Amino acid sequence: MFFKSKKEKINIKAQTLIADTERTFNDIMQSGEGTDKMLLRLGISRQQAIEAVLADDEIESCREDLRAAMLSQNWRIYGDGLNEDDHDRLWRTVRRWLPVLAEVVLIAKLNGYGVAHYEYTEKSDDGFVDIKKIHNRQGSLDKFKPKTNGELHWDDKPLNTQVQFLFLVNRPIDTQPAGEMSAARLYPAVAIRKQGFVYAAQFITRYAQPYLIAKNESNSDDEHRSFVQRLFGLINGGAMSVSREDEIQMLQNSADGSAFKRLENLANARIQKMLLGKVKTSDLESGSRAAQETEDKIRGERIDGYLQMLTQAVQHLLDAIYVVNMAWGKDLSAKNGVWFEFNQEEQIDKNRAERDQIYLNSGVFAITKDYVRDILGFDEQHFVMLEQSKNHDKTSAKKLSAQFSSNLNHAESTFVEEVIMKPKIDAILFALNECESYAEFESKLSGLDLSQSDNVLISRLVVDGVNAWILGDNDNAA
Repeated sequence: MFFKSKKEKINIKAQTLIADTERTFNDIMQSGEGTDKMLLRLGISRQQAIEAVLADDEIESCREDLRAAMLSQNWRIYGDGLNEDDHDRLWRTVRRWLPVLAEVVLIAKLNGYGVAHYEYTEKSDDGFVDIKKIHNRQGSLDKFKPKTNGELHWDDKPLNTQVQFLFLVNRPIDTQPAGEMSAARLYPAVAIRKQGFVYAAQFITRYAQPYLIAKNESNSDDEHRSFVQRLFGLINGGAMSVSREDEIQMLQNSADGSAFKRLENLANARIQKMLLGKVKTSDLESGSRAAQETEDKIRGERIDGYLQMLTQAVQHLLDAIYVVNMAWGKDLSAKNGVWFEFNQEEQIDKNRAERDQIYLNSGVFAITKDYVRDILGFDEQHFVMLEQSKNHDKTSAKKLSAQFSSNLNHAESTFVEEVIMKPKIDAILFALNECESYAEFESKLSGLDLSQSDNVLISRLVVDGVNAWILGDNDNAA
Protein backbone atom coordinates (compact mmCIF):
# COMPACT_ATOMS: atom_id res chain seq x y z
CA MET A 1 0.00 0.00 0.00
CA PHE A 2 2.86 2.32 0.75
CA PHE A 3 4.41 1.85 -2.69
CA LYS A 4 1.04 2.35 -4.45
CA SER A 5 0.34 5.66 -2.73
CA LYS A 6 3.88 6.80 -3.41
CA LYS A 7 3.51 6.04 -7.12
CA GLU A 8 0.26 8.00 -7.33
CA LYS A 9 1.98 10.91 -5.64
CA ILE A 10 4.78 10.80 -8.21
CA ASN A 11 2.25 10.75 -11.07
CA ILE A 12 0.42 13.76 -9.61
CA LYS A 13 3.66 15.69 -9.37
CA ALA A 14 4.58 14.79 -12.97
CA GLN A 15 1.19 15.96 -14.25
CA THR A 16 1.55 19.22 -12.32
CA LEU A 17 5.01 19.73 -13.77
CA ILE A 18 3.80 19.15 -17.33
CA ALA A 19 0.76 21.40 -16.87
CA ASP A 20 2.92 24.21 -15.45
CA THR A 21 5.38 23.82 -18.35
CA GLU A 22 2.58 24.01 -20.91
CA ARG A 23 1.13 27.08 -19.20
CA THR A 24 4.55 28.76 -19.36
CA PHE A 25 4.82 27.94 -23.08
CA ASN A 26 1.40 29.48 -23.67
CA ASP A 27 2.40 32.64 -21.84
CA ILE A 28 5.56 32.98 -23.94
CA MET A 29 3.89 32.20 -27.27
CA GLN A 30 0.89 34.47 -26.68
CA SER A 31 2.68 37.38 -25.07
CA GLY A 32 2.27 40.65 -26.92
CA GLU A 33 5.87 41.73 -26.42
CA GLY A 34 8.30 41.79 -29.33
CA THR A 35 11.13 39.33 -29.76
CA ASP A 36 13.76 41.88 -28.70
CA LYS A 37 12.08 42.31 -25.29
CA MET A 38 11.63 38.56 -25.03
CA LEU A 39 15.35 37.98 -25.65
CA LEU A 40 16.16 40.59 -23.03
CA ARG A 41 13.93 38.82 -20.51
CA LEU A 42 15.51 35.46 -21.37
CA GLY A 43 18.97 36.98 -21.01
CA ILE A 44 20.34 35.84 -24.39
CA SER A 45 21.33 37.54 -27.65
CA ARG A 46 19.93 36.96 -31.14
CA GLN A 47 23.05 35.03 -32.12
CA GLN A 48 22.80 32.75 -29.06
CA ALA A 49 19.13 32.08 -29.73
CA ILE A 50 19.63 31.28 -33.41
CA GLU A 51 22.63 29.02 -32.72
CA ALA A 52 20.72 27.06 -30.06
CA VAL A 53 17.68 26.68 -32.30
CA LEU A 54 19.65 25.61 -35.38
CA ALA A 55 21.49 22.97 -33.34
CA ASP A 56 18.24 21.21 -32.38
CA ASP A 57 17.35 18.12 -34.40
CA GLU A 58 13.57 18.68 -34.17
CA ILE A 59 14.01 22.20 -35.58
CA GLU A 60 16.09 20.78 -38.42
CA SER A 61 13.43 18.15 -39.13
CA CYS A 62 10.76 20.86 -39.48
CA ARG A 63 13.10 22.99 -41.62
CA GLU A 64 13.67 20.01 -43.90
CA ASP A 65 9.90 19.63 -44.36
CA LEU A 66 9.59 23.32 -45.23
CA ARG A 67 12.61 23.18 -47.51
CA ALA A 68 11.21 20.21 -49.44
CA ALA A 69 7.78 21.88 -49.69
CA MET A 70 9.25 25.07 -51.16
CA LEU A 71 11.56 23.37 -53.66
CA SER A 72 8.86 20.97 -54.89
CA GLN A 73 6.56 23.78 -56.10
CA ASN A 74 6.21 24.53 -59.81
CA TRP A 75 7.19 28.02 -60.90
CA ARG A 76 7.70 30.13 -64.00
CA ILE A 77 9.37 33.31 -65.19
CA TYR A 78 7.94 35.59 -67.84
CA GLY A 79 8.28 39.06 -69.27
CA ASP A 80 6.79 41.25 -71.97
CA GLY A 81 8.79 40.49 -75.12
CA LEU A 82 11.24 38.14 -73.36
CA ASN A 83 12.80 35.98 -76.08
CA GLU A 84 13.48 32.28 -75.72
CA ASP A 85 17.26 32.56 -75.26
CA ASP A 86 17.03 35.11 -72.44
CA HIS A 87 14.19 33.16 -70.85
CA ASP A 88 16.17 29.91 -70.83
CA ARG A 89 19.26 31.66 -69.47
CA LEU A 90 17.37 33.26 -66.59
CA TRP A 91 15.47 30.02 -65.94
CA ARG A 92 18.73 28.12 -65.49
CA THR A 93 20.02 30.81 -63.13
CA VAL A 94 16.93 30.67 -60.93
CA ARG A 95 16.95 26.87 -61.00
CA ARG A 96 20.57 26.78 -59.87
CA TRP A 97 20.28 29.21 -56.96
CA LEU A 98 16.74 28.47 -55.75
CA PRO A 99 17.96 26.13 -52.93
CA VAL A 100 20.28 28.84 -51.57
CA LEU A 101 17.50 31.41 -51.61
CA ALA A 102 15.22 28.94 -49.81
CA GLU A 103 17.85 28.67 -47.03
CA VAL A 104 17.94 32.47 -46.73
CA VAL A 105 14.15 32.47 -46.38
CA LEU A 106 14.28 29.86 -43.59
CA ILE A 107 16.91 31.89 -41.74
CA ALA A 108 14.92 35.09 -42.21
CA LYS A 109 11.90 33.43 -40.58
CA LEU A 110 13.92 32.15 -37.62
CA ASN A 111 16.28 35.09 -37.14
CA GLY A 112 13.97 37.90 -38.18
CA TYR A 113 16.12 38.81 -41.18
CA GLY A 114 18.40 37.05 -43.63
CA VAL A 115 21.23 38.34 -45.81
CA ALA A 116 22.83 36.99 -48.99
CA HIS A 117 25.67 38.44 -51.07
CA TYR A 118 25.64 38.30 -54.90
CA GLU A 119 28.86 37.63 -56.79
CA TYR A 120 28.66 38.28 -60.55
CA THR A 121 30.46 36.67 -63.49
CA GLU A 122 32.49 38.41 -66.16
CA LYS A 123 30.69 39.42 -69.36
CA SER A 124 29.94 36.58 -71.72
CA ASP A 125 30.49 36.79 -75.48
CA ASP A 126 27.17 38.52 -76.01
CA GLY A 127 27.72 40.79 -72.98
CA PHE A 128 25.42 39.00 -70.51
CA VAL A 129 26.37 39.27 -66.82
CA ASP A 130 25.16 36.34 -64.71
CA ILE A 131 25.32 35.32 -61.06
CA LYS A 132 28.54 33.48 -60.24
CA LYS A 133 27.88 32.77 -56.56
CA ILE A 134 25.33 33.58 -53.86
CA HIS A 135 26.84 33.69 -50.36
CA ASN A 136 24.44 33.01 -47.51
CA ARG A 137 25.69 35.24 -44.66
CA GLN A 138 24.01 33.17 -41.97
CA GLY A 139 27.14 32.89 -39.80
CA SER A 140 27.72 36.64 -39.52
CA LEU A 141 24.18 38.00 -39.21
CA ASP A 142 24.99 39.72 -35.91
CA LYS A 143 27.43 42.03 -37.76
CA PHE A 144 24.66 43.35 -40.03
CA LYS A 145 22.48 46.12 -38.59
CA PRO A 146 18.99 46.63 -40.05
CA LYS A 147 17.75 50.21 -39.76
CA THR A 148 14.29 51.66 -39.32
CA ASN A 149 14.40 53.28 -42.79
CA GLY A 150 14.88 49.85 -44.40
CA GLU A 151 18.63 50.16 -44.95
CA LEU A 152 21.17 47.46 -44.06
CA HIS A 153 24.42 48.62 -42.47
CA TRP A 154 27.83 47.05 -41.94
CA ASP A 155 30.21 48.94 -39.64
CA ASP A 156 27.76 51.86 -39.70
CA LYS A 157 27.97 52.02 -43.51
CA PRO A 158 24.92 51.39 -45.72
CA LEU A 159 25.11 48.46 -48.12
CA ASN A 160 23.75 48.26 -51.65
CA THR A 161 20.62 46.14 -51.26
CA GLN A 162 19.54 46.64 -54.86
CA VAL A 163 22.13 44.63 -56.81
CA GLN A 164 24.77 43.51 -54.28
CA PHE A 165 22.96 42.23 -51.17
CA LEU A 166 19.67 40.40 -50.71
CA PHE A 167 18.02 41.64 -47.49
CA LEU A 168 14.90 39.74 -46.37
CA VAL A 169 13.03 40.89 -43.25
CA ASN A 170 10.22 39.01 -41.50
CA ARG A 171 7.48 41.46 -40.46
CA PRO A 172 9.57 44.49 -39.48
CA ILE A 173 8.09 47.43 -37.52
CA ASP A 174 9.50 50.82 -36.56
CA THR A 175 10.50 49.66 -33.06
CA GLN A 176 11.82 46.34 -34.33
CA PRO A 177 13.58 46.87 -37.69
CA ALA A 178 15.33 43.49 -37.43
CA GLY A 179 11.98 41.73 -37.85
CA GLU A 180 10.02 39.12 -35.91
CA MET A 181 12.41 36.41 -34.66
CA SER A 182 10.72 33.02 -34.44
CA ALA A 183 13.80 31.55 -32.74
CA ALA A 184 13.09 33.64 -29.64
CA ARG A 185 9.71 31.96 -29.19
CA LEU A 186 11.19 28.55 -29.98
CA TYR A 187 14.10 28.90 -27.56
CA PRO A 188 12.18 27.78 -24.38
CA ALA A 189 11.01 24.58 -26.10
CA VAL A 190 14.53 23.88 -27.36
CA ALA A 191 15.93 24.47 -23.85
CA ILE A 192 13.40 22.02 -22.38
CA ARG A 193 14.43 19.39 -24.92
CA LYS A 194 18.13 19.91 -24.25
CA GLN A 195 17.90 19.93 -20.45
CA GLY A 196 15.31 17.15 -20.50
CA PHE A 197 17.82 14.86 -22.19
CA VAL A 198 20.43 15.70 -19.53
CA TYR A 199 18.05 14.99 -16.64
CA ALA A 200 16.76 11.86 -18.31
CA ALA A 201 20.35 10.57 -18.64
CA GLN A 202 20.95 11.29 -14.96
CA PHE A 203 17.70 9.53 -14.07
CA ILE A 204 18.71 6.45 -16.05
CA THR A 205 22.18 6.43 -14.50
CA ARG A 206 20.79 6.67 -10.99
CA TYR A 207 17.58 4.70 -11.00
CA ALA A 208 17.51 2.40 -14.01
CA GLN A 209 19.23 -0.45 -12.16
CA PRO A 210 17.64 -2.04 -9.07
CA TYR A 211 19.37 -2.08 -5.70
CA LEU A 212 20.17 -5.21 -3.69
CA ILE A 213 19.99 -4.85 0.10
CA ALA A 214 21.14 -7.70 2.33
CA LYS A 215 20.46 -8.20 6.03
CA ASN A 216 23.23 -9.97 7.92
CA GLU A 217 23.03 -10.87 11.61
CA SER A 218 26.81 -10.62 12.02
CA ASN A 219 28.32 -7.54 13.67
CA SER A 220 31.70 -8.01 12.05
CA ASP A 221 32.72 -5.55 9.34
CA ASP A 222 34.77 -8.22 7.63
CA GLU A 223 31.74 -10.45 7.47
CA HIS A 224 29.64 -7.66 5.90
CA ARG A 225 32.31 -6.89 3.31
CA SER A 226 32.55 -10.57 2.47
CA PHE A 227 28.78 -10.71 2.11
CA VAL A 228 28.83 -7.69 -0.24
CA GLN A 229 31.46 -9.36 -2.41
CA ARG A 230 29.28 -12.42 -2.66
CA LEU A 231 26.35 -10.16 -3.69
CA PHE A 232 28.43 -8.63 -6.51
CA GLY A 233 29.19 -12.14 -7.65
CA LEU A 234 25.47 -12.86 -7.65
CA ILE A 235 24.72 -9.74 -9.74
CA ASN A 236 27.36 -10.66 -12.33
CA GLY A 237 25.70 -14.05 -12.69
CA GLY A 238 25.94 -17.08 -10.47
CA ALA A 239 24.60 -18.38 -7.19
CA MET A 240 25.18 -17.94 -3.48
CA SER A 241 23.96 -19.41 -0.22
CA VAL A 242 22.80 -17.59 2.89
CA SER A 243 21.97 -18.67 6.40
CA ARG A 244 18.51 -18.74 7.86
CA GLU A 245 19.00 -15.38 9.54
CA ASP A 246 20.29 -13.61 6.38
CA GLU A 247 17.92 -11.90 3.91
CA ILE A 248 18.31 -10.34 0.41
CA GLN A 249 15.83 -7.79 -0.98
CA MET A 250 15.68 -6.08 -4.39
CA LEU A 251 14.51 -2.44 -4.43
CA GLN A 252 13.56 -0.68 -7.66
CA ASN A 253 12.28 2.82 -8.34
CA SER A 254 8.58 2.75 -9.25
CA ALA A 255 8.93 5.78 -11.57
CA ASP A 256 9.46 4.80 -15.22
CA GLY A 257 10.68 8.17 -16.51
CA SER A 258 7.59 8.72 -18.71
CA ALA A 259 7.41 12.34 -17.58
CA PHE A 260 10.57 13.08 -19.59
CA LYS A 261 8.95 11.64 -22.71
CA ARG A 262 5.82 13.72 -22.16
CA LEU A 263 7.89 16.88 -21.71
CA GLU A 264 9.77 16.09 -24.92
CA ASN A 265 6.49 15.56 -26.82
CA LEU A 266 5.20 18.83 -25.39
CA ALA A 267 8.29 20.68 -26.61
CA ASN A 268 8.13 18.96 -30.01
CA ALA A 269 4.48 19.92 -30.42
CA ARG A 270 5.29 23.58 -29.71
CA ILE A 271 8.10 23.58 -32.24
CA GLN A 272 6.00 21.93 -34.94
CA LYS A 273 2.99 24.19 -34.36
CA MET A 274 5.24 27.25 -34.60
CA LEU A 275 7.06 26.21 -37.79
CA LEU A 276 4.64 23.91 -39.63
CA GLY A 277 1.28 24.97 -38.23
CA LYS A 278 0.42 21.41 -37.15
CA VAL A 279 1.68 18.59 -34.93
CA LYS A 280 3.10 15.52 -36.60
CA THR A 281 1.11 12.33 -36.12
CA SER A 282 4.05 10.62 -34.37
CA ASP A 283 3.95 13.20 -31.55
CA LEU A 284 0.19 13.13 -31.04
CA GLU A 285 -1.15 11.50 -27.88
CA SER A 286 -4.73 11.81 -29.09
CA GLY A 287 -6.65 13.67 -31.76
CA SER A 288 -9.55 13.52 -34.18
CA ARG A 289 -9.58 13.25 -37.96
CA ALA A 290 -11.43 16.56 -38.30
CA ALA A 291 -8.80 18.32 -36.20
CA GLN A 292 -6.03 16.84 -38.35
CA GLU A 293 -7.75 17.98 -41.56
CA THR A 294 -8.05 21.49 -40.14
CA GLU A 295 -4.37 21.48 -39.20
CA ASP A 296 -3.44 20.19 -42.67
CA LYS A 297 -5.16 23.25 -44.13
CA ILE A 298 -3.29 25.50 -41.68
CA ARG A 299 -0.03 23.81 -42.67
CA GLY A 300 -0.72 24.60 -46.33
CA GLU A 301 -1.36 28.23 -45.48
CA ARG A 302 1.83 28.34 -43.40
CA ILE A 303 3.86 27.03 -46.36
CA ASP A 304 2.22 29.66 -48.57
CA GLY A 305 3.75 32.28 -46.26
CA TYR A 306 7.22 30.84 -46.87
CA LEU A 307 6.54 30.73 -50.61
CA GLN A 308 5.63 34.42 -50.60
CA MET A 309 8.97 35.31 -49.02
CA LEU A 310 10.79 33.00 -51.46
CA THR A 311 8.98 34.74 -54.33
CA GLN A 312 10.27 38.04 -52.98
CA ALA A 313 13.83 36.65 -52.85
CA VAL A 314 13.78 35.26 -56.41
CA GLN A 315 12.22 38.45 -57.75
CA HIS A 316 15.03 40.44 -56.10
CA LEU A 317 17.56 38.18 -57.86
CA LEU A 318 15.94 38.70 -61.27
CA ASP A 319 15.67 42.45 -60.71
CA ALA A 320 19.36 42.61 -59.77
CA ILE A 321 20.39 40.71 -62.90
CA TYR A 322 18.13 42.93 -65.02
CA VAL A 323 19.54 46.18 -63.60
CA VAL A 324 23.16 45.03 -63.84
CA ASN A 325 22.75 44.00 -67.47
CA MET A 326 20.90 47.19 -68.35
CA ALA A 327 23.75 49.25 -66.88
CA TRP A 328 26.88 47.26 -67.76
CA GLY A 329 25.93 44.21 -69.81
CA LYS A 330 23.43 42.99 -72.37
CA ASP A 331 20.00 44.58 -72.72
CA LEU A 332 17.40 41.93 -72.04
CA SER A 333 14.51 41.59 -74.47
CA ALA A 334 11.89 42.18 -71.75
CA LYS A 335 11.56 45.96 -71.68
CA ASN A 336 9.22 46.01 -68.66
CA GLY A 337 11.24 43.59 -66.53
CA VAL A 338 11.20 39.89 -65.78
CA TRP A 339 8.76 38.38 -63.31
CA PHE A 340 8.73 35.25 -61.18
CA GLU A 341 5.77 33.42 -59.65
CA PHE A 342 4.80 30.03 -58.29
CA ASN A 343 2.05 28.22 -60.15
CA GLN A 344 -1.04 28.20 -57.97
CA GLU A 345 -3.36 25.22 -58.39
CA GLU A 346 -6.95 26.16 -59.08
CA GLN A 347 -9.22 24.81 -56.36
CA ILE A 348 -12.48 23.19 -57.46
CA ASP A 349 -15.54 25.10 -56.30
CA LYS A 350 -17.92 22.23 -55.58
CA ASN A 351 -20.94 24.49 -55.06
CA ARG A 352 -20.40 26.21 -58.42
CA ALA A 353 -19.82 22.86 -60.16
CA GLU A 354 -23.04 21.39 -58.75
CA ARG A 355 -25.00 24.49 -59.72
CA ASP A 356 -23.58 24.48 -63.27
CA GLN A 357 -24.38 20.78 -63.62
CA ILE A 358 -28.03 21.43 -62.77
CA TYR A 359 -28.32 24.17 -65.40
CA LEU A 360 -26.47 22.15 -68.03
CA ASN A 361 -28.72 19.13 -67.46
CA SER A 362 -31.73 21.33 -68.15
CA GLY A 363 -30.56 21.70 -71.74
CA VAL A 364 -31.19 25.44 -71.78
CA PHE A 365 -27.61 26.55 -72.51
CA ALA A 366 -24.01 25.30 -72.95
CA ILE A 367 -20.63 26.44 -71.52
CA THR A 368 -18.65 28.90 -73.64
CA LYS A 369 -14.91 29.25 -74.13
CA ASP A 370 -14.87 32.54 -72.19
CA TYR A 371 -16.46 30.80 -69.18
CA VAL A 372 -13.81 28.05 -69.21
CA ARG A 373 -11.01 30.62 -69.42
CA ASP A 374 -12.28 33.36 -67.08
CA ILE A 375 -14.28 31.45 -64.48
CA LEU A 376 -12.70 27.99 -64.41
CA GLY A 377 -9.21 29.43 -64.88
CA PHE A 378 -7.95 27.14 -67.67
CA ASP A 379 -5.27 28.36 -70.06
CA GLU A 380 -6.47 28.41 -73.68
CA GLN A 381 -3.51 26.20 -74.61
CA HIS A 382 -4.72 23.49 -72.24
CA PHE A 383 -8.24 22.78 -73.54
CA VAL A 384 -10.20 22.39 -76.79
CA MET A 385 -13.89 23.26 -77.06
CA LEU A 386 -16.07 20.61 -78.71
CA GLU A 387 -18.81 21.45 -81.22
CA GLN A 388 -21.23 22.31 -78.51
CA SER A 389 -23.96 23.79 -80.67
CA LYS A 390 -24.66 20.53 -82.51
CA ASN A 391 -24.15 18.41 -79.44
CA HIS A 392 -26.26 20.80 -77.43
CA ASP A 393 -29.10 20.70 -80.02
CA LYS A 394 -28.96 16.92 -80.17
CA THR A 395 -28.94 16.64 -76.41
CA SER A 396 -31.83 19.06 -76.09
CA ALA A 397 -33.77 17.24 -78.80
CA LYS A 398 -33.21 13.91 -77.08
CA LYS A 399 -34.34 15.33 -73.76
CA LEU A 400 -37.43 16.93 -75.28
CA SER A 401 -38.20 13.77 -77.22
CA ALA A 402 -37.83 11.65 -74.09
CA GLN A 403 -40.04 14.05 -72.17
CA PHE A 404 -42.67 14.12 -74.96
CA SER A 405 -42.56 10.34 -75.24
CA SER A 406 -43.01 10.02 -71.50
CA ASN A 407 -46.03 12.34 -71.63
CA LEU A 408 -47.57 10.35 -74.51
CA ASN A 409 -47.04 7.06 -72.72
CA HIS A 410 -48.63 8.49 -69.61
CA ALA A 411 -51.59 9.84 -71.64
CA GLU A 412 -52.00 6.52 -73.44
CA SER A 413 -51.92 4.64 -70.18
CA THR A 414 -54.51 7.00 -68.73
CA PHE A 415 -56.73 6.59 -71.83
CA VAL A 416 -56.65 2.79 -71.70
CA GLU A 417 -57.28 2.72 -67.98
CA GLU A 418 -60.03 5.33 -67.77
CA VAL A 419 -61.93 4.89 -71.07
CA ILE A 420 -61.57 1.22 -71.94
CA MET A 421 -60.78 -0.87 -68.87
CA LYS A 422 -62.69 0.98 -66.16
CA PRO A 423 -66.27 0.41 -67.62
CA LYS A 424 -65.57 -3.29 -68.05
CA ILE A 425 -64.28 -3.67 -64.49
CA ASP A 426 -67.20 -1.68 -63.05
CA ALA A 427 -69.70 -3.90 -64.89
CA ILE A 428 -68.04 -7.08 -63.61
CA LEU A 429 -67.94 -5.83 -60.02
CA PHE A 430 -71.61 -4.74 -60.20
CA ALA A 431 -72.64 -8.21 -61.38
CA LEU A 432 -70.56 -9.84 -58.63
CA ASN A 433 -72.29 -7.80 -55.91
CA GLU A 434 -75.74 -9.00 -57.04
CA CYS A 435 -74.84 -12.70 -56.96
CA GLU A 436 -75.05 -15.02 -53.95
CA SER A 437 -73.19 -18.03 -55.44
CA TYR A 438 -70.46 -18.76 -57.95
CA ALA A 439 -72.88 -20.47 -60.33
CA GLU A 440 -75.09 -17.39 -60.40
CA PHE A 441 -72.07 -15.14 -61.04
CA GLU A 442 -70.86 -17.43 -63.86
CA SER A 443 -74.31 -17.27 -65.47
CA LYS A 444 -74.47 -13.46 -65.31
CA LEU A 445 -70.88 -13.13 -66.52
CA SER A 446 -71.61 -15.17 -69.66
CA GLY A 447 -74.50 -12.90 -70.52
CA LEU A 448 -72.70 -9.63 -69.67
CA ASP A 449 -72.29 -7.13 -72.59
CA LEU A 450 -68.81 -5.50 -72.47
CA SER A 451 -68.73 -4.22 -76.04
CA GLN A 452 -69.63 -0.59 -75.27
CA SER A 453 -66.08 0.48 -74.54
CA ASP A 454 -64.83 -1.44 -77.58
CA ASN A 455 -66.65 1.05 -79.79
CA VAL A 456 -64.60 3.80 -78.14
CA LEU A 457 -61.40 1.86 -78.75
CA ILE A 458 -62.31 1.29 -82.41
CA SER A 459 -63.05 5.00 -82.81
CA ARG A 460 -59.72 5.90 -81.22
CA LEU A 461 -57.84 3.56 -83.56
CA VAL A 462 -59.64 5.02 -86.59
CA VAL A 463 -58.78 8.58 -85.57
CA ASP A 464 -55.09 7.67 -84.94
CA GLY A 465 -54.91 5.91 -88.29
CA VAL A 466 -56.37 8.88 -90.16
CA ASN A 467 -53.94 11.30 -88.42
CA ALA A 468 -50.96 9.10 -89.27
CA TRP A 469 -52.08 8.91 -92.92
CA ILE A 470 -52.43 12.72 -93.08
CA LEU A 471 -48.94 13.25 -91.59
CA GLY A 472 -47.40 10.77 -94.00
CA ASP A 473 -49.15 12.38 -96.95
CA ASN A 474 -47.81 15.83 -95.90
CA ASP A 475 -44.28 14.49 -95.66
CA ASN A 476 -44.52 12.99 -99.14
CA ALA A 477 -45.88 16.25 -100.51
CA ALA A 478 -42.97 18.20 -98.97
